[in-house]
Amino acid sequence: MNATSPSEVPVAATADDIRKIIGPFEDDVVVKIMKNEPTVDDVRHAYSWLRSDEYLQRHLKHNLGAGAANVFEILADEYPELGDSVL
Repeated sequence: MNATSPSEVPVAATADDIRKIIGPFEDDVVVKIMKNEPTVDDVRHAYSWLRSDEYLQRHLKHNLGAGAANVFEILADEYPELGDSVL
């Protein structure tokens, strides 16, 4: 038995949802993210990976799903310095 029924469609994250996860990014970045209609989980996974030790220190490739990968690419392109920082 599945945890979600077939009638439950994932809901796209709102601008407020996105800002709660990624912080006070520029409006145009939030709009770019919203155009891909990611879920809250997509945004969380993408931002978590962008801020992860594996990415920041070793620049390992992600294995994110399509929605999260799109968000990750937007954030990485807009803010490359996040990937260049060393903890």
